[in-house]
Amino acid sequence: MTADSANTELASGRERLLDAAAQAFSERGYAASSIAAIARKAGMSKSTVFHHFDSKEALYVAVIAAAVESFGERLHSLLNEAGGCVEVVLREFQREHLRHMHGHQQVTQLVLRELQYPALDHKRPVILDLLSRNLEQLTAYLRSARDSGEIRSDTNCRLMAMMMFSANAFFFQHARDISARPDLLAETGSDELATGFINLVYKGLAPGAVNGVQQ
Repeated sequence: MTADSANTELASGRERLLDAAAQAFSERGYAASSIAAIARKAGMSKSTVFHHFDSKEALYVAVIAAAVESFGERLHSLLNEAGGCVEVVLREFQREHLRHMHGHQQVTQLVLRELQYPALDHKRPVILDLLSRNLEQLTAYLRSARDSGEIRSDTNCRLMAMMMFSANAFFFQHARDISARPDLLAETGSDELATGFINLVYKGLAPGAVNGVQQ
């Protein structure tokens, strides 16, 4: 076996392992998911799992990191498209983030639920650091837009970024309830939710409003 084929096989095994772990952690929770069960799902031995990761906690963090980094790459591209109108960029962010959450439901559910798991308190700073990277990307974009006069000069950019992420987390968590109750939201597709939310947000951010304290 050549070095290239060995590396490819190693990478493929790692991806299978991350997929299996995401499914196990999402379905059973962190505490109830064993390395042995995850190895079986991935079609490999327990010792092979430890070849990739030295503990279940390391595997857990890697599952979250993979999902965060995947969206982070898309977010970087989206926010750095030349000449993008702020309203359009924010709407596209909202759409892409919601689509990503639905496209990675297992990991999204894992993150939203397991961050409350007390046994992982010592890992919380690492996990929050991973999650904050995309928040900081969006915050930096908003600050640039604020500094160039494209949005209000008193915009609290970190708060605005948190609201945008949080709105999608709410829509994701309650998608089934919203779909069952059309009186809650008349249009529930990802594009419609993103467009409606950003229309409200952007009109509130438009230049000319009363100035306040910048953050």
